[in-house]
Amino acid sequence: MLAVFDKSVAKSPDALNAPDNPQAISALKNGFLPNHFASVYPGSVSISLGSSGVMAYSLEKQNPLLPRLFAVVDDIFCLFQGHIENIAVLKQQYGLNKTANEGIIVIEAYRTLRDRGPYPPDQVVRDIQGKFAFIIYDSSSKATFIASDADGSVPFFWGIDAENHLVLADDVETVKKGCGKSFAPFPKGKLVFGTSR
Repeated sequence: MLAVFDKSVAKSPDALNAPDNPQAISALKNGFLPNHFASVYPGSVSISLGSSGVMAYSLEKQNPLLPRLFAVVDDIFCLFQGHIENIAVLKQQYGLNKTANEGIIVIEAYRTLRDRGPYPPDQVVRDIQGKFAFIIYDSSSKATFIASDADGSVPFFWGIDAENHLVLADDVETVKKGCGKSFAPFPKGKLVFGTSR
């Protein structure tokens, strides 16, 4: 999975910015990083988010114990990797049908947070038990919701490209390709919730 967000949508942490980083390039210029992702993962799908960025998804080269999922509900896009152990409880909590997968559950958790606040974002993530990392982009509010489990069970990396775009991927080489030295593993149990409004 890959997501590149414009700095107006998702602010990059200053700690990721490596000084003197000539290897960093513009991940979005001429579709550079999505094209690289497509070359590494043939059959991948890229979704343009307009001026907000891009998301890409592939079933190629995935760990069968930590599968990747892609879901879209009401202009909310979700890249999910891993599995949720308490899936039945969460389906009931969010009033979802039996066929809802992890991506749909995470979208519904985000919608609950967005629409029904004041539910703390960290509580939403704590309610999810399992091994996971996910990236949500809400095109109606230009908001992002990004998290990983407390153990950091899913390989997940983030970085900053030459134009301060936030780059997220489960493949470290993809992040390095766009960010040079300005990258790191996504922190265990980290939650990033932001909106441009």
